[in-house]
Amino acid sequence: MQSNAYGSGTEYAPNPSQAWLFYTSFGRQTFGVKGTALYALAVRPADVSATAPEPQTLAQTLALALLALGAAVAAARRRAT
Repeated sequence: MQSNAYGSGTEYAPNPSQAWLFYTSFGRQTFGVKGTALYALAVRPADVSATAPEPQTLAQTLALALLALGAAVAAARRRAT
């Protein structure tokens, strides 16, 4: 996978001449002009879960938030070295 912009093929509703893009280099989602040369990634329906599990309690939500924060800090430290 290249560290660059990938086109999703999903139209940007407010402006049909644009589509959603995802930048893998910095994890940003935005929209851009359709037809722009971009990377693509083929995905079959069996490759993705239909729904993500959602936390059921406040404790689970807080635990997931702390886990995500810890992972972000660890990734930032790894990049800094």
